[in-house]
Amino acid sequence: MKTILLLAPLLVSVAYAGETKLKVTGPDGLDGTAVMSIKLQEDGSKTVRLTMKLKYGSGQTADVLQESSYSAKGEPVRMLQTSRSMGKKTSITVTFTSEGAQVVTDRGDGPKTNLVVRPKGTTADPSVMWFVRDTPERGQSTESYTFRVSEQTWQKTKTRYEGKKEIVVTGHKVNANLVVAGEFKAFVDDKGDPYRFEIGSLTLERSE
Repeated sequence: MKTILLLAPLLVSVAYAGETKLKVTGPDGLDGTAVMSIKLQEDGSKTVRLTMKLKYGSGQTADVLQESSYSAKGEPVRMLQTSRSMGKKTSITVTFTSEGAQVVTDRGDGPKTNLVVRPKGTTADPSVMWFVRDTPERGQSTESYTFRVSEQTWQKTKTRYEGKKEIVVTGHKVNANLVVAGEFKAFVDDKGDPYRFEIGSLTLERSE
């Protein structure tokens, strides 16, 4: 489950439009479904919501929610991550200020706060608006610090638009836009809706 929680912030940082149903597959018999949705405000800001229902090869199940909001310039504003497994719920809420990321974690024993100081570098990521509002040129890239909710750390991330790639989704060949951030790959259509997300052996793919 740790892998999918690490992946969630990357998924919601990639721009996409509307609501899309996805099939989840991964290592150790991981299987499940996901729904991604976005709301673009009149001021250009964006809120993204990802819900996942997961089942592991061991029989363990989990429900995961990741919600993030960004300013029109791609600055993170707020993040929420909750997971429920075996009757245990964990929630992490992050509010971004001029000082850094104010984190409130509750693992069932009461909230605990932690301030993760803002890094010495930009935290605005224009790529969060690619294909939902802005159209990048092939080879265009951005570099910024992104916040990993589960690890409660800032990580320098370079995101690059690689251009069009032909892939097969639901039995059909499609020309997808490939966006790469480290080992994370996002294949999206011209409106920003996802065809497929990949990180290592973990895949989320459009199911209909």
